[in-house]
Amino acid sequence: MPEKSSKGKGKNATLWQGRFQGSMATSMEKLSVSLDFDRKLFREDIEGSLAHALGLKAAGVLSAAELRKMQDGLKRVMADLEAGKDLFEPGDEDIHMAVERILTQRIGPLGKKLHTGRSRNDQVATDLKLYVRRRAQALEALVTELQKAIYRKAIAYQKDLMPGYTHVQQAQPVYIAHYLLSFFFALERDKARLRHACDAAAEMPLGSGALAGSAFPYKRELVAKALGFPALSSNSIDATAHRDWALEFLSAMAILGAALSGYAEDFVLWSTQEFGYIELGEAYTSGSSMMPQKRNPDSMELIRGKTGRLLGNFTRLFTVVKGLPHAYDRDLQEDKEGVFDSVETLELTLTVMAEAMDSLRFKTDVIAAKMHPGMLATDLADYLVGKDVPFRDAHHIVGRMIAKAESLKVSFLDLPASEWDAIPDGKDFRKRLTFAYSAERRGIQGGTGSASVRGQLAKARRLLKLK
Repeated sequence: MPEKSSKGKGKNATLWQGRFQGSMATSMEKLSVSLDFDRKLFREDIEGSLAHALGLKAAGVLSAAELRKMQDGLKRVMADLEAGKDLFEPGDEDIHMAVERILTQRIGPLGKKLHTGRSRNDQVATDLKLYVRRRAQALEALVTELQKAIYRKAIAYQKDLMPGYTHVQQAQPVYIAHYLLSFFFALERDKARLRHACDAAAEMPLGSGALAGSAFPYKRELVAKALGFPALSSNSIDATAHRDWALEFLSAMAILGAALSGYAEDFVLWSTQEFGYIELGEAYTSGSSMMPQKRNPDSMELIRGKTGRLLGNFTRLFTVVKGLPHAYDRDLQEDKEGVFDSVETLELTLTVMAEAMDSLRFKTDVIAAKMHPGMLATDLADYLVGKDVPFRDAHHIVGRMIAKAESLKVSFLDLPASEWDAIPDGKDFRKRLTFAYSAERRGIQGGTGSASVRGQLAKARRLLKLK
């Protein structure tokens, strides 16, 4: 026989116990309880209840005196929970029922009126939307702090060159600032996605009830204004059933994590002895328990690794909702943990990335020594195009020069004079063919030329609202 829970008796009675004669199986109780994670929503839940009480007063369910008493009670519960007091009991199934139980114990039967016209279906959707909107805005602010760190670093290295890479092969010379600003502008799109996720959660579900809407003359506009929602949900089934806005938030966070991971990978690679391009501050590295010489870029490796969690959390909720019948189903209890985990993961990784960026130093002397002359091959081909040689022919000519240089184990710039004699005015051009020349030729908007980089820095400064 399955073990029966004591829940349902005395003070631990559930708020829906009237329908049932027996108690829930202990195993079912363990499966059902969500308080261990949804307690993180206590602020949103209590704020939602404070606003809901306003709606009940406007609907004639509460008197002015009852409203004051209920609000005072809710505020005291909020203060105690914020102070870290443990007010929860084993019989509390979730944060919503826990808050209502605590309130009722404190203010008496009046507390039982709080849930009038409200279901946990519209209540939990409201709580999570409030959480999503606030955390999306908080994450956007952290992204901005990272952008400021990137901007400062780009200013510091706007005149220094480095190899630009494709396929992890040196491709063309770029200014270090140009590389860094690629990170900055990618993050700007991440901020736009976070804003869109916030906007997707802009409709208040309260008043939708379980699925058909409240039967009381509930002033939804009044409640929405109190909670800071700019709009009301248009359909009560949609309001309680769908979690596309949570998926959008998880997607935005996963995409942001992927951007952080990609740049973290560059920094891991460039901190190796084989590259030696950068050095992270000691506070963002660690040593080895066995090898005394090691200084590992653990901050970047951990940021890179955390991206798997962010993508996994998105996939987790997507899998839950992909075939649910409408409207609300208990499966949607799984909509919170992944969101909480992704938010907390990103809050930490964004903070570490910004601090590590400030600590990062580019070893410009090492970089300059490792820049391969082959990166200038495209400039030579472009020069030939300027001498009326079709580009495909120019590409072939330069390609043969590169192959000849490799066979002689020299740079193509150091090929014998006879090879350069085949190039119109080749000897003179050879003297001008430098990494700085290559970079400055690419002054087109968005290119790596110093004029373009200055323009990018100016745009970054405007976006950051810096003077």
